Amino acid sequence: MSRRLLSLMVLVAVATPGLVQAQRREVTSSGLRADRDYWTSNRMRRAREMPLPRVSRARLSTLFAEDQGGSEEGTISLPATPLQFSSTQLIPKSARNAYPYTTVGRLFFKSVEGNFVCTAAVISNRVILTAGHCVYDALRRRFYEKFVFVPGYHRGQMPRGTWTAKFAAVTEQWKLSSEVLPNSADFGVLVLNDKEGRTIGQATGWLGFRMHALVPNHVKLLGFAINHDGGEELHEVSSGDSVCCFDGTAVYGSDMRAGSSGGPLIQNFGQRARGQGPANGEANRVVGVISYGPTEGNAKFEGSSILNESFMAILQTACGKAAGNCVSPGTHRRPQRF
Repeated sequence: MSRRLLSLMVLVAVATPGLVQAQRREVTSSGLRADRDYWTSNRMRRAREMPLPRVSRARLSTLFAEDQGGSEEGTISLPATPLQFSSTQLIPKSARNAYPYTTVGRLFFKSVEGNFVCTAAVISNRVILTAGHCVYDALRRRFYEKFVFVPGYHRGQMPRGTWTAKFAAVTEQWKLSSEVLPNSADFGVLVLNDKEGRTIGQATGWLGFRMHALVPNHVKLLGFAINHDGGEELHEVSSGDSVCCFDGTAVYGSDMRAGSSGGPLIQNFGQRARGQGPANGEANRVVGVISYGPTEGNAKFEGSSILNESFMAILQTACGKAAGNCVSPGTHRRPQRF
């Protein structure tokens, strides 16, 4: 084992209600370089998109019927009609350099099966949010390693650099899931190290969040989906057509696939016009995280767990790791200018 790897010390925190025992990495400056140096341009280019977990419409139909008090399997065809949405590249592509797009990036990590990539979003000064299945292997009961977040990634370009992680946590529900979906709390959070005296939030801004607000709503889904531009560009889907609920999750119309896992579902996305008041709450609030898609190839939807108390538990733990990790949690903020 190299001295660089020896510089990583893994600590296990005592579990609290709704919180998995969290992996914490205390990293020396040489350890930070080890993680960052691992991700050469070649490794990033060869990293595979984390497969989007799939759930059949029959399974969702059964869960929907149970949620509605029914008992007969397959009594609901889900979706009964195609969910409506629009799907597009960023127009113009330079929009990726403007808030709130700046908050979203690719999350690279290492597993026993190789190098993978998901999508994640900045939700506070040093904290990013993604799917639990992009942070923790619930089959092998172990965290992934060598997390690096690249905000604003675009075809190998990394305008805001790479950011290493020093703490990761997932919910108890995901830890014990054995990767069975839908899951009521497929969430993972990571605390990122500062870079050159700046926090990730100062560099990119961050999104707010809103609990128990996934439906009814109108959302923007953002992700680096391999079926759109090979996952090399940020893709966006706008959807106001949803169905709820399936074990604490809901689905929205979407045609994104692998690589979009962990991407945010955001209400009231973008900049308000002068004189425009709130529609259904504040702007740029994350209300969900892309968790699963359909088994059937012709079905077009993506499911998300509904932000709940389990999400809040791991976020509060991440916030409590150091002063300044979270500033006004739940509210959004634009990047600072230097």
